[in-house]
Amino acid sequence: MTGMPLTLICPPIRTSSYPDENPIGYLMRLADKNTYPSYRWLLEGDGVETVDYAKLYQTFLEAGWTGFQNADLGLAQVCALPNIHLNATRLRYCPLCLQEANYWRIGWQLKLSVACVRHRIWLQDLCPQCHKPYSFVGTRKQACQCLKYLTEAEIEPAVDSVIALQFFLENGVRQQNLELFDTKQLLALRRRSELMGFLMSWLTLGGDADKPGRQNFQQVAEFRLRAERSADALCAGQDGFWRYLQTIHLAGASLLDIQQKRLVNFYRQCFKEFPEPAFQRLREIVEHYATINLIRDITEKHTLFSPNAKKVQHWYSFSKACHEYDLVHSELNRAIVDKQVRAHYGPTGGKYTKCAIYRPDLEKILPHLKEMITARDAMDILGVTKAQFVQLQNNGCFKFEVAPREGYCSTWKYSKRELETLMDTVNKSAAPPSEDGILLASTLQNRIQGTIEMPFLQLFKGIVSGQIIVRKPDGRPRTFREFWLDKSEFYQWLKQLQPNCEAMTITEAATVLGINEEFAYQLVNRGHLLHKLDSRNAKMIFPDHVRRFRQEFVILSKLSDKSKYSSSQIIELLERDEIYPVDHNEPDKLRQRLYARADVLLSNKLYHYVQYLTETKP
Repeated sequence: MTGMPLTLICPPIRTSSYPDENPIGYLMRLADKNTYPSYRWLLEGDGVETVDYAKLYQTFLEAGWTGFQNADLGLAQVCALPNIHLNATRLRYCPLCLQEANYWRIGWQLKLSVACVRHRIWLQDLCPQCHKPYSFVGTRKQACQCLKYLTEAEIEPAVDSVIALQFFLENGVRQQNLELFDTKQLLALRRRSELMGFLMSWLTLGGDADKPGRQNFQQVAEFRLRAERSADALCAGQDGFWRYLQTIHLAGASLLDIQQKRLVNFYRQCFKEFPEPAFQRLREIVEHYATINLIRDITEKHTLFSPNAKKVQHWYSFSKACHEYDLVHSELNRAIVDKQVRAHYGPTGGKYTKCAIYRPDLEKILPHLKEMITARDAMDILGVTKAQFVQLQNNGCFKFEVAPREGYCSTWKYSKRELETLMDTVNKSAAPPSEDGILLASTLQNRIQGTIEMPFLQLFKGIVSGQIIVRKPDGRPRTFREFWLDKSEFYQWLKQLQPNCEAMTITEAATVLGINEEFAYQLVNRGHLLHKLDSRNAKMIFPDHVRRFRQEFVILSKLSDKSKYSSSQIIELLERDEIYPVDHNEPDKLRQRLYARADVLLSNKLYHYVQYLTETKP
């Protein structure tokens, strides 16, 4: 038969094919009707012993009685695929489809087919009885034994995204709205299959692998999870594809170097294998993700990236950052040491270490790095004395400041931009002067000195936070020493800062209650001893709080001092009546035992002593 074209032998009993029937499945069905022991009895010529869907399809078209002339367009596309995209001899099937019509659908032979779009279930590829894969080239006896069980296979519903992925594989993008693809661009079945295989293969990365190995997609159960993640990547828009990129970039990689190699290998392979306009949106997302996460320079040598990507990359090498932003090395080094700019260090392969700079951080502080001034100049911009400036400096009022360091600068440096912005904001919020106005500088000397701690710091914070309004007679910019204040507004603000004469600190309240300071803080923090916050957010205790505490609680040591019982005896007496401390069910106990007064009053032996516990006023 060598050299003879493949031909189909016309059997005595003939039948037409279904529009989407597998050519080999059709041969098997035809052989069964004629009781032939093998479907190969129906063929002669070259290719009888091999499975070649393209050759079979063409042979069936030439035989006018097969019905393949009326087959679906998709059948011809599947048969034209290279064998690498097909499960040539392995069966994959939908039990519900077989219940409706007992023939093999060509779509099941696509290697990456995972679901039945019609019934929205996962495809099966094992016999539910023997749990073995079914093969077209098996004997008819084995086939008959398994065929009767296939329709009884378990039905497993597939999620919507998987159904959408299967529809994409079978029909392309024109009949569904996929955000990542241009519906005007034709995408051949082979390219759709290659894209899905590419995405699924990268999901096999584990440990410190930086690129996937060779894949075979023989059984659906083995790659269901990858199919679901690929479905999310292609069918859930940009967010879904972004999640996919994060997975293949980061999952399981213990070292940053491995993560970077993965990302480089992925975008190179993606750009190389899918250059067509139909994949433009996918490449744009990959490029965007890479520009954000690649810790390296993207230069003119990286031809896969667009010119815009090279402009918006998030990481620069140290030398490129200094060159692009006109910085000396010491300035950038200082910003890194002060943790104002994120940096990544890595080996170069030799004895040197490379450093990458995070551009968004650098651009954020760049105006401040460019215009650093001395403390003397900073005082002039603010209009404050040296002592006042020290108060601001020691209390963290400046975001950008640089301490003296050998090899960088010999004095403290401050951001001119930050200080000028502060003064501009204060000047813009200034109100016209009132009839009863007072100059801020003289107020600090004559009216506020000695009444509160660090008066200028308190006044500065009050002005910046809007608690007190500064005033000026005209639109000319002023410094702090030149601002005016309304007298009544100032004294009202000052009164709020001054502590109430009746109020006590927690330390003072501890002395009044006759307990140690640590126990007093525990009582306040847990809400047993009430308090109020003053204008400085300090916790203050008032006489009513102390009286209320004594009315609601009893301290064991005080009860022991007042009664004839020791502390251990009192505990025993109370436990007999099932009376326990307030923190009985809490893991973190109070320093001393504290009881609810109402509970202790229930004890007949302690009732008298609780009534007459000391009620001395603080």
